[in-house]
Amino acid sequence: MAIDPRATSEKRIQLPDIEGYPLPFISRKALKKVKDPLPVPEHCHYCGPRNPVFLVPNEEIYGKPYGEWPYAYLCENCESYVGLHYGTDIPLGTLADRETRECRKRDKQTFNVMMKELDLSKDRAYEILAAELDIPLKECHWGWFSADQCRSAGIICSQIVNSTRRVKGN
Repeated sequence: MAIDPRATSEKRIQLPDIEGYPLPFISRKALKKVKDPLPVPEHCHYCGPRNPVFLVPNEEIYGKPYGEWPYAYLCENCESYVGLHYGTDIPLGTLADRETRECRKRDKQTFNVMMKELDLSKDRAYEILAAELDIPLKECHWGWFSADQCRSAGIICSQIVNSTRRVKGN
């Protein structure tokens, strides 16, 4: 498990001197909480390297500020975006287009049902899902999944829930 090196640096965390830079601060304590942080997206993986990603107040996406840490990375070309971990400039996952966002929301619900019905901790549920998807545990996160991975994970979670229901006779 890696953490952002700024979390333990002796140096003061400097915000970029960019006009309009939206973040008010970056917290060492918050940086320490993020396990295996993803890098800041510089370009959109949907549109290609010619389309930069910008750090914006999420009001530009939703029409009003949303959440305790109202910031996101946005591709203005295709409108893919991802939020940030509170108190940091670290993305919560990968950029997501509309299809991917919808798949993440829908299929994660099935994951939540699986956790509840099987009385699993979140960590244990992710261990099971990572094994079923045949991916490393540290890469098993809904915010990191593509639309196709979400669909596969949703099917797996549904199959596990249905199998459990059959065994219990529900």
